Amino acid sequence: MTEELIKELKHVKNCLVNLEMSGDAWEEKQEMIQKLEDVTTYLKDALGQGIEF
Repeated sequence: MTEELIKELKHVKNCLVNLEMSGDAWEEKQEMIQKLEDVTTYLKDALGQGIEF
């Protein structure tokens, strides 16, 4: 399940990257992308330790 979750998070991140935004919306988008990357990294680390979500 963790691998599927990682794939879905990457898909959401790619969708955000492809959105055209400017100003405050662009900054918020960048924050969301960073948080998604952080969660993906956490899940990959957990998966490497044998933890399954």
